[in-house]
Amino acid sequence: MVMKNKIIGFLSRSTLPILLGCIIASMVVRCYYYEQTTLFTILFGAAAAALFIAFDWLRKRRILGSLIYLAALAGIFFLTTRLMSAGWYNSYVMFTDWFYLNRDTAGFNIYYFLVVYLFGGFFLISIIYYFTQIRFRSLGLMLCLLFPFVIYAKRADNMSVYQVTLIITVFLAIVVHNRLKENKSENVLAVHDIAYIVTVALFVSIAGAVAMLLPKPEVKSVLERDSHAFDIMPFNNNPQNTYSRYSSLSSDRYGASYTGEIIFYCESDYYMPVYYIKRQSYDNFYDEKWHNDRNSEKYTTFDYYSSVNYNRKEYYEALKTLADTNKYSEFGLDPSKFTVGEMTVSSFRVFDDNFKGVYVPSPSGVIAKTFSESLKDKYYMYGDGEIMVKNVDADYDYTVSYYPETDLYDNYARSLALNGDSYYSMLQAAAESDNEQDRAIAERLMTQYSMAVEYYTGGIDYSPRMKQLAEQITSHYTSDYAKAKALETYFENGEFTYDVDYVPEDTSIDAFLFENKTGSCTSFATSMAMMARIIGLPARYVEGFAAYERNNDDTISVRDSNAHAYVEVFIPGAGWLDFDPTIPGYMAEGTGGSTFSISSFTQYFSRIFVFLGVLAFVILVILFDRILELVFRIRLHFVKGDERIIKLYARVMHLLEFSGGDDLRSYTSKMLTIYASEHNKADIRQIAELFERTCFGGIPLDDESYEKCYSYYKSIYKYLRKRPKPEKAVAAEA
Repeated sequence: MVMKNKIIGFLSRSTLPILLGCIIASMVVRCYYYEQTTLFTILFGAAAAALFIAFDWLRKRRILGSLIYLAALAGIFFLTTRLMSAGWYNSYVMFTDWFYLNRDTAGFNIYYFLVVYLFGGFFLISIIYYFTQIRFRSLGLMLCLLFPFVIYAKRADNMSVYQVTLIITVFLAIVVHNRLKENKSENVLAVHDIAYIVTVALFVSIAGAVAMLLPKPEVKSVLERDSHAFDIMPFNNNPQNTYSRYSSLSSDRYGASYTGEIIFYCESDYYMPVYYIKRQSYDNFYDEKWHNDRNSEKYTTFDYYSSVNYNRKEYYEALKTLADTNKYSEFGLDPSKFTVGEMTVSSFRVFDDNFKGVYVPSPSGVIAKTFSESLKDKYYMYGDGEIMVKNVDADYDYTVSYYPETDLYDNYARSLALNGDSYYSMLQAAAESDNEQDRAIAERLMTQYSMAVEYYTGGIDYSPRMKQLAEQITSHYTSDYAKAKALETYFENGEFTYDVDYVPEDTSIDAFLFENKTGSCTSFATSMAMMARIIGLPARYVEGFAAYERNNDDTISVRDSNAHAYVEVFIPGAGWLDFDPTIPGYMAEGTGGSTFSISSFTQYFSRIFVFLGVLAFVILVILFDRILELVFRIRLHFVKGDERIIKLYARVMHLLEFSGGDDLRSYTSKMLTIYASEHNKADIRQIAELFERTCFGGIPLDDESYEKCYSYYKSIYKYLRKRPKPEKAVAAEA
């Protein structure tokens, strides 16, 4: 019996705190190791229960308990330092980067996860135990709730309505439970009855149901120029939090949504009507998505931090040097083709006060050093042409140097008329030359081209008819540039339609190419990149921005609705060039149109909704007993015969119990009359006498007597539901 009471006592005071810890742990585990959320949540609950029991034992032995706790803390700290070292050596990703960046960007690291799970879990359980079992502090307990909210905000992850509702509900339950358990002075009354439980349950149910059933608004731009954006889900309606990150999966090809908010600004000293600004490229296509497979076997030999690429000028001059020897004209390398002249460096600036990213949005052709070479630079060149930021927290104002893809350079690439086979044969011939300079150039160019072929051909799932279409489109062309141009312009044949609102039943690329022929930029770019790879062209699917909205100061505003997908193809003799297969008309010039933003309206409405929810809760708590009274009176109208006075008498007893907190079920009608007179200053003799006469006197209840009694009940109701203050107490007249 003693053991049973101890177990019941432990469960009554520990269940809610342990449940709160499990909810927090589940939310955190979901961020870092979502595949095993259930398992690690169960393990956390078991560990929390064990630690609560251990803390109870240590609490009774203050000095010894403190020493044991400190020793345990030191042991866990030592273990986590070893795990952090292992995490670094296995990923070369800083713990802080892994902790704050989302999993798509920083990857999965089991060692870092165990650091958070073990040390963070022990720390969390300790705090919850202290603030619920030793010294109750609701503010201290609330700090525990902030852990998952801060982590989700930092990582730009979405928190479900279920999680928020559950964690806040349990927190409120703990607050109520602990407050009622505290010692109070005699003049302070704490009523813990069914009415309060019903109030909280009713509010949570209604608020949760409304929040979950309320449909999420689809935010669409009202400007035609904004209709080409691909979908990246913004966090808390702030696109900047999401566009600052990389992702392991490409954006959805249908159902684009965006807010029209400005993400950053850019400017360049070289004028172009549209700047194709790179965000990130992707490696392979399968399961209807482009993937970054940097950890796959295919990319184990690819060094994204130190691989060296020729910049556009160096590439041009290297080919010109070979052409000037007149030894490779049989491959189409003719000195007369090199008419670009002196290539000059241009600048491209990206800036904004609010935007913080792990990359610099930039056009192709950027001149940048590798990570190992850029010791003093603020950014470095990633292996696939992306520009990475070294200090994300610095002011976001970067100026990169680049060689623009000019019309002259484009014409040069077209005139070379090289394809992959002839280009590689030419480089092999140069590598076997007696000229040392030719051999050095050929070796470097072969390395670069081999990398492009190895990593950016293949890696796609495609159908036989897609292959047949790709070969049919390019069958009349011999050079890689001409083939890429043919694929780019194929979609302008009038059969394809640009429509981001269109969502087909079959969202496959096959259906887009052969049946639907309707989609957004992501569908056009995916189709071209896949067909380019099918015919052997090194191609990359790129997500970035099409920037064209010029301001009066000649800067360019880049909005989330300017997000765009296009293709980079490696052209022999010219390097990586941009191709935009999306059909013309997806951009409209100028910035006119309505400034009305649906997203801003929905944000404003959501704030109003939260305010109304809080207001509704306050009103519900204040008027709850009156609502119950109204329900009682309505139900009483449907009661017939003697049952009416029985219900009325029971209601009087309940109100007296509610106002005084006493159990009056054993009171006789006479005792109840005296109790009501002494404590509530209310005379209930008329109701008690009619109840006695009907129930015990055997006299049937007539309508007239009941109506008089019911009217009297309504006149003294305010004294029954709430005891009057002594100085304002007024006895009800009989």
